[in-house]
Amino acid sequence: MAFTLLASLLGATGLFITEPVQGQTYAGDWLSIRAIVENENLVPDSVVCVLNGGAPSAVPRLSTDWFTYMANDEHTGFSQSPAPLDATVLWTAPVTGDTHEFCSPVVVNGIVYFVSDEQSIAYALDAATGTILWQYGVNDHVDDAVTVYEGNVYIAADSAWCLNAVTGQRVWAFKPSPGFKMNGTPAVGEGVAYFTHVPDWSSVQVFALDAFTGEVLWSVQHTGYTTGCLTLHEGVLYLPTFNNSLYAIDAGTGQTLWTNSDAASGYWDSSPVYVDGMLYICGNDGVVRGINAGTGVTEWERSLTAGVRYIAATPACAYERLFFADQVDSFHCLSVLDGSTVWSTEGVQHGSTGLADNVAFFGQGADRSNGQVRALDCETGQVIWSYQTGGTEIFSSPAITDGVVYIAGMDWNLYAFGTGLKFTYLDDLFAQVGQNTVIVTSYAGGTAVAADTVDFYVTGTGITLDPGRRFNLAASPNPFDAFASVSFRLEASGYSSLAVFDLSGRMVTSLFEGTLPSGEHSFHWDGSCADGGTAPTGLYICRLESGGTLETTGMCLLRK
Repeated sequence: MAFTLLASLLGATGLFITEPVQGQTYAGDWLSIRAIVENENLVPDSVVCVLNGGAPSAVPRLSTDWFTYMANDEHTGFSQSPAPLDATVLWTAPVTGDTHEFCSPVVVNGIVYFVSDEQSIAYALDAATGTILWQYGVNDHVDDAVTVYEGNVYIAADSAWCLNAVTGQRVWAFKPSPGFKMNGTPAVGEGVAYFTHVPDWSSVQVFALDAFTGEVLWSVQHTGYTTGCLTLHEGVLYLPTFNNSLYAIDAGTGQTLWTNSDAASGYWDSSPVYVDGMLYICGNDGVVRGINAGTGVTEWERSLTAGVRYIAATPACAYERLFFADQVDSFHCLSVLDGSTVWSTEGVQHGSTGLADNVAFFGQGADRSNGQVRALDCETGQVIWSYQTGGTEIFSSPAITDGVVYIAGMDWNLYAFGTGLKFTYLDDLFAQVGQNTVIVTSYAGGTAVAADTVDFYVTGTGITLDPGRRFNLAASPNPFDAFASVSFRLEASGYSSLAVFDLSGRMVTSLFEGTLPSGEHSFHWDGSCADGGTAPTGLYICRLESGGTLETTGMCLLRK
């Protein structure tokens, strides 16, 4: 009965501190506080941190929005979201076709944006349920993800389209004349939307359009067809072309800054990834290159498995590594320093990889069979989970946000993998030298609904041994309705204090304060407060301090 009541109290909510780590010792006192919150797919009203019984402070939510192809303007394919560690399907939505679904989903503010090439329809879906919120018909030739920017959705199709992200209504559209189609995911920044237009099979135009009106600000033309996406970083556009060069273009003027023609066959679908002054891209010659983003000089190149004609994937980048599969049979993990292999395993891919929580997610494809979604351990390449879809392959790339992986299958379904939305909260934490206790609490409707506590140690002189749980502090029964016994063991006699705190860090009552001998000790709490009142049903923290060491344990009071 008690556990049923506890479940009723917490509902589907939960909170887990992932940084600092329980029992860990840290050399410095500046740390990060990171917590993952589940709240029935609803963002909590607030999340509060209390360190060592001090004043509560708000912990801001970290946005893990995946607003364009490969997560961001630099196309790193990396998210700070938690990741699903099994193949649980949260929902599916029948918004794809069964062939040529290259588009990848994009997720912003709890809405999934996806364009089906086969259906020629742009969709907005609820990220938690898959419910279709709106849809808009666009003309054919849609190969790439949309970009969401300041309340608008930008789509490259037969024309450049701009839709209102909330309503799906058209804001503007632009089509060059003469025109074939727009290609590649749009890049949008500083109020300018950049589109690539392919008027024929041997040239590409880059258009800079006012993001809010569609007015042409400038345009330039280059030799070489493009199927890749523009990468944007600090006022520079990077444009890959097929059977031609990689271009660096001034985003303000359209002026060419440099060209790199080291890939004689150019690039097919693979887009440049910008990280720390370097560009990483897979070539149509089966070679992966690391290129200096400032000069255009190739600093290293790596030829992969014999027989690879081209590599279509954009290499996802995190943890100082690149992650992608080739068109033949291998998934690669390479060092960003020199392209050397860290590990490789079986895998075939046309789309690209998404990274989160040290897991690499991708859709198996490009061999016209075996449409799987796969999750690999980023450290070892070991398969964590895989899911067989009903389609023959997957060309789409995943989006990962708020604990859910989204990817388009070619079995008529858009997939969401996970158990529900998980929100990330992140801030700096200034701890004290010695033992520390941090409590993080989430609130909904003004009520504390979930909490977690972590004990850790900080030393100013270097790593020392973890002091561990010296006291074996425990409460029983737990949950309780009348009273609980709080027991612990002291290895040495000394001044000790034992008190109960609520989840905001306010002391409810003191159970003991004074000198205790070594040995076993036990005190009772009947749910009363220091002011003579009674504590309401809820979660509480019991804290013991003795000999300069702190230890805490959670208590759940369930009044009948």
